Amino acid sequence: MRDNKKIKVLIADDDVFISEQLNSILEDLDYEVTAIAFNAESAIAALQTERPDIAILDINMHGRNQGFEIAQYINDHLNIPFIFLTSFADASTVKEASKLIPDGYLLKPFNEASIYSTLNIVLDRHLKNNSYFTIKIGHELHKVKTNDLLYIESSDKYIEIHTSTKKYLKRDSIDTFIEENNIEGVCRVHRSYAVKIDNIDSVKGTLIQINNQHIPISNTYRKAFKKRYNSL
Repeated sequence: MRDNKKIKVLIADDDVFISEQLNSILEDLDYEVTAIAFNAESAIAALQTERPDIAILDINMHGRNQGFEIAQYINDHLNIPFIFLTSFADASTVKEASKLIPDGYLLKPFNEASIYSTLNIVLDRHLKNNSYFTIKIGHELHKVKTNDLLYIESSDKYIEIHTSTKKYLKRDSIDTFIEENNIEGVCRVHRSYAVKIDNIDSVKGTLIQINNQHIPISNTYRKAFKKRYNSL
């Protein structure tokens, strides 16, 4: 698993058969189940005792939508993804569920393949959306969300780090900065530019457009860039 540590999962479901089945499948997939809760109260207590990496929440428990109560607690207090587990939901329930912005849905009856694919997609997306790198300028340390990075421009001995909200000027080289911060998804396209591939708006000929900025692609980097860009 990621960083050789097992991913921790909280299960909340009032059906003992389903929760034990889910627990067995998760353990077979090498996840660690931190707790099995049977209502909102026990689930919130479990979340307070040991923070999981992800939660699987049955929407309807004991005749009411207790899964929504747990989801609201997670939204208010924890930055972890959660998945709603359900067999069927009417239009009003789906509408209410969407307001809580779940990271995914798992439909009953589930199997090992559906659990594996759903959890992997949700965890990868969460990791991507919550990854950061730091920029040290003088004595100041700036924390920047990786997804906000647009491109890096080199100018003499300095680089300009352009994000969706701000520009940072730092004495460094493009390659050194990317390597030291282990920033994924960044591709060199010119001796003076590197771009965050996911944030490219369009590519026309030898020009990349990102946030109304046109960035050239040089012959040196063209082949490698096109290979990475076309693989998305």
